[in-house]
Amino acid sequence: MDYSSQCATFVRTVKKLAHISTRFLLVSLLSVLIASGVWAQANPFDLTPRLSATEGADTLGSTTPVTGNPFDIVPSSPEAQPSDRVLPPPDAGFSSKPVVTIDSRFNRVVFITTVGSLLLLTVLITLFRAQLGRAYRAFLNDNLLNQLQREREGGGGLPYYLFYGLYMLSAGFFVFLLTEYFEIPVAETPWISLLMCVLGIIVFWIGKHLLLTYIRLVFPVEKEIRVYNMTIVVFNLILGIALIIGNGLFAYGPDSLKTPMLYLIFAVIAGVYLFMFLRSLFSAGRFLSFHKFHFLLYICTVEIAPVLILVKGLTTS
Repeated sequence: MDYSSQCATFVRTVKKLAHISTRFLLVSLLSVLIASGVWAQANPFDLTPRLSATEGADTLGSTTPVTGNPFDIVPSSPEAQPSDRVLPPPDAGFSSKPVVTIDSRFNRVVFITTVGSLLLLTVLITLFRAQLGRAYRAFLNDNLLNQLQREREGGGGLPYYLFYGLYMLSAGFFVFLLTEYFEIPVAETPWISLLMCVLGIIVFWIGKHLLLTYIRLVFPVEKEIRVYNMTIVVFNLILGIALIIGNGLFAYGPDSLKTPMLYLIFAVIAGVYLFMFLRSLFSAGRFLSFHKFHFLLYICTVEIAPVLILVKGLTTS
């Protein structure tokens, strides 16, 4: 190929490149012009910029311009927001200290007393199993009761006194449960109420024993009064064991069975004391045959009057 043909080929190539460059420049310029014209109008997908802190404070009450964009975030009016923030009370959350109510304190007293009574009963039965068996047989036999009386006078009455003390605790606890069941206020706190009930039972029976001792010193019924004192100890010993079981069932039984359980406990108490009264009549046969009026006076003064006074005090309180 000669030199002239090479020059012609180079010129054609330059012309093609110039033509392509011119078209590209025209297309680019047209695109820029179109883009600038379109974006100059309102874009429906534009997000309204948030107001600054200073501008927002001044323009919250002004009217928000409507752009037609459904995605615009419109600030709420001041009237829709409360002026004062409502703070929760200081004790609305969880408190570090548990709330102690009257029911919780009562349940605690009942639980501790029930468990303590069962523990004392277990210890006494473990230490004095033989004496408890003899007391149960004396509960049914007059001759064994007289034998226990002679043993007590000889200095062997400590086990029976310990069981007698357990009876006073269980009887006072039963009175405490009655005061709560019938809603008879005794004291402000359950512990003081229980203590007063137990002390009431102790004062009642110690006063009765002192009155019997006074009768023994005044009237010629020393043997009968000694046997009767031991009869009270033995019968209350057996009743105290029954009350421990009855108190637990009455305290933790369902509400539907509390009333029948209460009647059952009353029936057991009445049966035990009625049996003790009949046993005492047989023991005081000699005195009853010659001193009917004095025996009737004793029955009204020592047996019936304290019970009526106790019932009257509980009902009036």
